[in-house]
Amino acid sequence: MQKRTCCGVVMVAALAGLGGCEWEFGTVGSDEDGSLTLKLADAPVDDLAEVVITVTGVELKPSDDDSITINFDDPQPIDLLDLQNGDVETLLNDEGVPAASYEWVRLILSQQSSDQYVTGDDGGTYGLVIPSGDQSGLKVNAGFSVGDNKSVSMTLDFDVRKSVVAPTLNPSTYFLKPVLRLVKDDNVGSISGTVDESTILQTRCASVGDFAGLVYVYEGADVEPDDLGGATEPVAAVPVNNRDNPGVYRYKASLLNEGDYTVSYSCDKDDVEADESLSFLDPVNVEVEAGEDTDLDLE
Repeated sequence: MQKRTCCGVVMVAALAGLGGCEWEFGTVGSDEDGSLTLKLADAPVDDLAEVVITVTGVELKPSDDDSITINFDDPQPIDLLDLQNGDVETLLNDEGVPAASYEWVRLILSQQSSDQYVTGDDGGTYGLVIPSGDQSGLKVNAGFSVGDNKSVSMTLDFDVRKSVVAPTLNPSTYFLKPVLRLVKDDNVGSISGTVDESTILQTRCASVGDFAGLVYVYEGADVEPDDLGGATEPVAAVPVNNRDNPGVYRYKASLLNEGDYTVSYSCDKDDVEADESLSFLDPVNVEVEAGEDTDLDLE
């Protein structure tokens, strides 16, 4: 990434308006600095060809100070669907920042409407509207800390499946209601494996060529599976497919914090905007360890 200009913004009394100061963060070297690497990733989806946002900077909010804006030299168009199964976009690379506790992170988006768009499986390009996106951007209220002379690496996990809402009244426009998680890279692992074709796909999916179902991952053990948008929201719902090896149906759920999870599978179509009763495979408990890929085959 290129050099950035950083600004600490100060909100003062209404009559005084907006004031602030500017400085440039260098490399880590003082007792009051640390460094931050911030990456962007996306959970896999199966019904869109592109979801593009254009990021112009990152804003960080220290708990006891004014927010810090790090503006990119050039806008960064990012196709979120390229960021799956471990692929990431690095937004900040070992960027010097004040050593502090932080309350939230915000991705600042371009205000040009054409810089955010969706390409459907039909090849058509559609506008992507982000309500209040020009004011709030893509904000994650999640605390983290950067210590003196310490380097912290974190990833924003963008769940496009939960975030992108298909057109209703206006067939040319999608809506983005962002669902993001902020995870510390040292604390996460993944779950991957196969879904048995003979016992699951052929009996439960009407057309495995078009849709081979989703693997649902829930935080905690012994969770009763529920659909997207239901009372028990999965932390991830990832598609099953055989693109890499025809006849072998695989899945991968990444960026899972270390801990216990419940995993299940359904071939029923899941509408994020509707509360549905899906048919799930018997759930399985699994433990995720940081830095490890846990193998789990569903049969």
